[in-house]
Amino acid sequence: MRAVLIANPSATTAAGWSREIIVRTLAAELDLDVRITESRGHAIDLAAEARADGADVVITLGGDGTVNEVINGLLGAGTDGDIPLLATIPAGLANVFPRALGFSPDAMAATGEIVQSLQSGLKRSISLGRVNERWFSFNAGFGFDAGIVAAMESQRAEGHRASPSRYVTTMVRQYLEEHDWSTPHLSVRTDDGRAVDDVFMVIVQNTTPYVFFGPLPLDFSTGASFERGLDVIALTDMSPLSLATYLAEATAGVPTENRANVTLFEDCGEVELNSTQPVPVQVDGDSIGEFSHVRLTSVMNVLDVVIPSAI
Repeated sequence: MRAVLIANPSATTAAGWSREIIVRTLAAELDLDVRITESRGHAIDLAAEARADGADVVITLGGDGTVNEVINGLLGAGTDGDIPLLATIPAGLANVFPRALGFSPDAMAATGEIVQSLQSGLKRSISLGRVNERWFSFNAGFGFDAGIVAAMESQRAEGHRASPSRYVTTMVRQYLEEHDWSTPHLSVRTDDGRAVDDVFMVIVQNTTPYVFFGPLPLDFSTGASFERGLDVIALTDMSPLSLATYLAEATAGVPTENRANVTLFEDCGEVELNSTQPVPVQVDGDSIGEFSHVRLTSVMNVLDVVIPSAI
């Protein structure tokens, strides 16, 4: 089996001796070509090259941002024709995508699981979402959470290490200093006529959880799944009490339909978001800029991914 490993050397567990062991483990079972990313966006090009060269499987070694770039590279030439299998080794901070598929959060253990699954032919076809032309695997955000992601990326660019405590500090600062909570700017319209106005923040889930905060999963839509369309959650109250309550309910797994000041649109095929001013947007934990208009699309059964034998 021809495999391409796309590794991010800046990821938490993708450097040094750990990467060497992972490479040796994979190379013992696969015809392996190792590619190291050199800059943001490079994984898109490397994945596109792997597809064009006829690779059977592309394996990522990095965080969710690396996975997102690889997905965009694999699908950049369209959804028709042969597309390599995708396998993901968790080597970032949250690793939502591989953990949502059922892989161990430990990179070494997940590597062994991937080898076993490839030998057994274990895979599944999953749906993905798109924000305009950008594919995403597990989540997208518009407004407050995307502003946090952008601020975290700025801090990492300055040499600060990402951590749960830094994320909390950044979230509090964003809430207190960077946003005007007196006027909601967003509106949401689905292709089947559902709508809501006067929205402060929109969260989109393509699976559960939305994110991991350390060991804790946070679910803003408890029913989201790779087997259906997008779940879109619109928040119409961002007061301190409402935000604290909502985060507590997301951690506790309270069913979304039982939460106050929340509009949930389940299993969406197409959604339009409009804003009276540009708002930050993130996909799979990566900032992609600010937009006043966004079209969200769900594409069913578009990518085959390797799954662990426990699934």
